[in-house]
Amino acid sequence: MKILSLVLAVLFSLFVLSETVEAKVLPQAKKSGKTTTVKTAGKTIGVSPKLRADRKALNVYFSNLQNAQSVSYFLTYSQGGQQEGAGGSLNLAGGSSQSAELLFGTCSKNVCRYHTNIKDGKLEVTYTSKSGKKYLKRYKIKV
Repeated sequence: MKILSLVLAVLFSLFVLSETVEAKVLPQAKKSGKTTTVKTAGKTIGVSPKLRADRKALNVYFSNLQNAQSVSYFLTYSQGGQQEGAGGSLNLAGGSSQSAELLFGTCSKNVCRYHTNIKDGKLEVTYTSKSGKKYLKRYKIKV
């Protein structure tokens, strides 16, 4: 079963145009070392989540946005038994690539309080193509 999973991960990575992902994601994506992309009739939108160097935020890089009608994202995680989250959407008039920084914590009046002992991190990216078809991509985030 593990060999089948590895073969599928390698085949998947061969068919997907991508970049290296440093954030920890699903095991099959981690083994391939590739960015996840969503295909739509030969056109793709790239999503590359990476932990910030201090591991207090998740940077998400989006590419090929000219193929999208809308893109939104939502990060959830638990801290101290309480569910936390952050999210937003992209203004697609900003070009073909953009990025978003999602903090593991809260900020008010330029003072940030970062959460510790973060568990069960999940990033969901929802994407609507120019043709109106909707896609959902999920990432497991380990801090």
